[in-house]
Amino acid sequence: MDSRIVELLEACFGEELSALGGDLGALEDRVTVLMRECGQGLLQRVVSKGSAGYQGSTLACSCGRWKRFVGYRSKHLHTTVGWIDIQRAYYHCPSCRTSDYPYDRSSGLGSESLSPGLAKACCTLAVGSSFNETSRMIEELFGQTVSPRTVQRVVHHVGSVALDQHRRNLELFREHRAPPACEAPPKRLYIAADGTTVHEREGWHESKVGCIRWEDARHRLQQHYVGGFENSERFGHLLWWQACRCGFRQAAEVVYLGDGAAWVRSIHDKHFRRATFIIDWYHAQKHIWDCAKVLWGEGKNETAQWADRCCRWLWKGRTRKILKELTERRRRCRGRKREAIEDLHRYVKVNQEQMRYDVFRAKGYVIGSGMVEGACKHVVGDRLKRSGMIWSRCGSSATLALRICWLNHEWDPLWQQKPLAA
Repeated sequence: MDSRIVELLEACFGEELSALGGDLGALEDRVTVLMRECGQGLLQRVVSKGSAGYQGSTLACSCGRWKRFVGYRSKHLHTTVGWIDIQRAYYHCPSCRTSDYPYDRSSGLGSESLSPGLAKACCTLAVGSSFNETSRMIEELFGQTVSPRTVQRVVHHVGSVALDQHRRNLELFREHRAPPACEAPPKRLYIAADGTTVHEREGWHESKVGCIRWEDARHRLQQHYVGGFENSERFGHLLWWQACRCGFRQAAEVVYLGDGAAWVRSIHDKHFRRATFIIDWYHAQKHIWDCAKVLWGEGKNETAQWADRCCRWLWKGRTRKILKELTERRRRCRGRKREAIEDLHRYVKVNQEQMRYDVFRAKGYVIGSGMVEGACKHVVGDRLKRSGMIWSRCGSSATLALRICWLNHEWDPLWQQKPLAA
């Protein structure tokens, strides 16, 4: 800042600040408040001197007629430095009765009273915190009071814009079959898919989550996410589209991790056939332990011994040994126990090729689903599954889309589109 401006500010506020003595914290707090008040006044003066969207006496209307300049209309706007008033040019089409404020469109103003800067701050905090917490943090950081309800409305609006953008990208791909470009193809790309439930007003519903992981040229770990309440077909296209952006088509090796669920397998078979499909180690172990608990009961020594033995065989890729053990044990069991054995036998037999863990480990592949299990928690659980949270479908979808946009480092491009005005 120009030293003359600093000297002028010191002349205005120096006596008041000197009275605070050597308390740096108190000085800092007071200077922050004073700078906010100065910023509010400066912003008001600069905005008041502008044309405020006046573009002549008439404007072309989308109906083919002309919108006429009626006059100026006031808007009370809440910014990061306080409230200001804006007089904007107002146009009206007498034919289709459309109203228009060109200044609002060019400045990215929406129906809410929040400025783009304050709305962006609310959304930035709300991708990781509840609406109540965000309201408190906005007051602490900016000295502005924004109600939790206002935060919620803004997040839902901007998140819906992000969601619509993703859907448009998908529709463009499906229409033109043109995959997105990749800047730096990785040597090995991991793709994982899983699902987690979210409590909505209509009950618990599954959100599908995808995670794409790779090392960049500097050996730094990179991750991108996909998530939503889409059906498996649409989610598969979204995951494929994001994977292409991360280098799926150019990568030397591709590994696909999942739990073996039908929808996870169908996405692999349709979009990622060239990828090595691995049933993640956690889910494979869980199936064995679930069967063992049915056979001997929870917490029994026999349960742990049998499950550990089968897991050791599985670790070495000896799925035939497990199938033989299950076949022999099935002859001696009836009822619920036999059903559990048959379920595990079917699971192992169907997924034998995806359970060659000895081969996968020899190639240096990650066999655990930590990346996708972590993604479910990081992307969905940490924001949408907190204690007591019950969502509307619109709210959960929009908030999830906004959070993924943040995690994928697509934040600034989103706000460059002026989402409040969309």
